[in-house]
Amino acid sequence: MLSIEEYKRDPCKSLSLPYWKAQNISIPSNMKIVHDAAWEPAMLNHYTEERFFRIIHCLKNIPACSVPGVRLETLSPARTEELADMINRSYTHSNIHISAEQLQSMTQTPVYCPALWIGAFFEETLAGSILCDYDAHTGEAVIEWLQVLPAYRGKGIAAALICEALKRMRGMAEFATVSGACANPTNPEKVYRKCGFEGDNIWHILTERP
Repeated sequence: MLSIEEYKRDPCKSLSLPYWKAQNISIPSNMKIVHDAAWEPAMLNHYTEERFFRIIHCLKNIPACSVPGVRLETLSPARTEELADMINRSYTHSNIHISAEQLQSMTQTPVYCPALWIGAFFEETLAGSILCDYDAHTGEAVIEWLQVLPAYRGKGIAAALICEALKRMRGMAEFATVSGACANPTNPEKVYRKCGFEGDNIWHILTERP
């Protein structure tokens, strides 16, 4: 088992998941998760593949990002119904769906950090949100969810949410990580890098062909 010290030397290359998640997950027998350094094209003879980036921020040199007319506020767990509805309406490009009950259960985990659940409001509309975890054992903050309603995209709201979360992490966490699908048509990696995330680690999620 990888130690915390070993993990922290290179988090995004050491594991495909945050350390706390890796300790609590079992990989199905029909799946493999391999780093790009160990991936070979011949694997596609027996597996289908999804590629995920995993990148890191050292919580220094956080850019200033704001959007006129948009205010950023901490989201109370009491708003999980509204939050779930906004998240689901944001993922028009995929089958992702989350319930208010699932969001509520996230607030019961040891990595829940109320200050790192942030909403972007345009007038009274919840136009976007970012939900992050904080693992005190590793000093790692993790961006779990980032979404903006389609009608409010292209205004810089995603970047503003990321930068606000990074500012709140600074002084609390040692570093922040995020991962996402390389094939996501909204290209979230671009905005993360704009906000200072770095690295070139790619993980391949391989599932056995029928």
